[in-house]
Amino acid sequence: YTRELKIVFFMARKPRVRARSGVYHVLMQGVRHRDIYIDDEDYRTFVEILERLQTAKDGEERYFTVYAYCLLPDHFHLLLKEEADTVSVTMGRIAATYAHYFNDKYDRDGAIYRARFVSEPVENEERWNTVLRHISQAPERMKVWDAEHYPYSSWHEYVGEESELPRICEIPANYQQMSREDMVRMLSAPVPRLAACIGPLTDEMRRPKDEQVLVMLYDMTKTASMIEFLGLTRAEQLKTLADLRKKGASIRQLEKLTGIGRGVIQNL
Repeated sequence: YTRELKIVFFMARKPRVRARSGVYHVLMQGVRHRDIYIDDEDYRTFVEILERLQTAKDGEERYFTVYAYCLLPDHFHLLLKEEADTVSVTMGRIAATYAHYFNDKYDRDGAIYRARFVSEPVENEERWNTVLRHISQAPERMKVWDAEHYPYSSWHEYVGEESELPRICEIPANYQQMSREDMVRMLSAPVPRLAACIGPLTDEMRRPKDEQVLVMLYDMTKTASMIEFLGLTRAEQLKTLADLRKKGASIRQLEKLTGIGRGVIQNL
């Protein structure tokens, strides 16, 4: 976000706006901006929790429906619809189930979320499309990862790509009829500048972790080590470094991971 366009919804405890459609864009954030997902297992477990809690054990009663999601290190977005449960009951169950797993795994106790969840109603198709783009593009907006290749969002479900995560989203019929190319264009289209979607409480974009930078580096150059990267032409090195800087990698990270001097990176 730019600072002037960013909308913060955490500042006052206002009555929750009810959605006539039953569809909500929901966001929940870690306490004190702390990460609520540490490794791949954590992301996968959260998605499995969403899959498990949507329906009763006999599969006959549906408690809620997930349309889209994106899990970022310290917060998550959901686009969901109330079914048998209200959005408040649904979010309470999701939050409590994952917090129990997280605290047990990392031998801790106490709250892992900074406050109650925030939500906005999604009442029509235009807003639905806007929120879907907003959620799908969150990794790039937060400078965590390239949105199209981010592994912890529903992007892969909408474009029909394979993933190690279970498929949990109910994809509306109008999207199912789109080609992969049209779907990618739709998900990648800019969110309208004045579309004030909810976002996390932060004034700074997150830095990608070293392992995330290494994955992006491999995706860009197919080099798996510092020696291989230094074997590229100077032009290839500089272009890659400039692209990684745009994605949020710090000068210090790039110097450490690529062996290229700080002065060179600073001048890109």
